[in-house]
Amino acid sequence: MDIFNRNRERNPDDHFSNLMFGRKTEPEQEEAKVDYIQLMASVETLMGLYSQYKPTIDKINLDPLIAKFLKKE
Repeated sequence: MDIFNRNRERNPDDHFSNLMFGRKTEPEQEEAKVDYIQLMASVETLMGLYSQYKPTIDKINLDPLIAKFLKKE
C-alpha cells in the first residue's frame, strides 16, 4: 500500500481517518434551471415600466445629489 496516497483511497468506514481528517463530502451540484421565457417577460415588464417613468425621473434631476456623493474631498 502506498502511504502517500492513502488519504485519497480511504474507506468511508475508517473511523480513525474520519476522526483525524473529517469526512469527505461530495459537493452537491445543482443544475440551474432557468425559464428563459419568464425571464424575458420580466425584462420586458421592467423596460416598459422604465420607459413609462423616464419623464418623471428626468424631471426630478438627481444629478446634483449624485454628484455630491461622488465628490472626492
